[in-house]
Amino acid sequence: MKLPAFLGEKLSPRQVAQLEAYATLLQEVNTRINLISRRDIAWIWEHHLVPSLCFLGWWRLPEGSRVLDVGTGGGLPGIPLAIAHPDTAFVLIDSTRKKVEAVRRIVQALSLQERIEVRWGRVEEQKETFPVVLGRAVAPLPRFLGWIKRILKPEGEVFYYTGEPWGPLPAGWQGHFYPFSALLPDWDYLQGKGILHLRPKRTEKSSPNLLAKGK
Repeated sequence: MKLPAFLGEKLSPRQVAQLEAYATLLQEVNTRINLISRRDIAWIWEHHLVPSLCFLGWWRLPEGSRVLDVGTGGGLPGIPLAIAHPDTAFVLIDSTRKKVEAVRRIVQALSLQERIEVRWGRVEEQKETFPVVLGRAVAPLPRFLGWIKRILKPEGEVFYYTGEPWGPLPAGWQGHFYPFSALLPDWDYLQGKGILHLRPKRTEKSSPNLLAKGK
């Protein structure tokens, strides 16, 4: 698939090749283990990889940090974003053991195991804290934020891939919705979907945002 122009400008040929290898592996594994919806498998780029990478239209993840992807399923959005950020480490967590084992094999096949850790477990039981937490339609927003609030660093940021309407923000949170249609107005599948950027409400003395706006 030809990538949208804004992504082509942000990814090297090597990164595009890694994404293609990931797509092939995901399609192969999905014939045995249901990592993504089978009805979506022919649209893996349009429905999964490109939406995951739309993050790059607005932000860059901080170098040298550790990013948590909650309920990663088949490794989305964590693996595409790890490929796009070669100096950032990722932890991918899911509560379904067979998915975790499959994604771990995919990560090893891509030679990304030095930067991507795949964990089996529940996010509520994690003890490590993270500056950035990702989620992709894992649960209703209040439940998701309840899971991750304890493990988000005080200056941390949350990026939740979701659709509209997502309802009022729970108390103690502030955020802004970034629609995919602002980047890809002609993609019908992405209409009404986007990324909700969230942070705990802070005082004036709180630390500034960690992430740089995408260039």
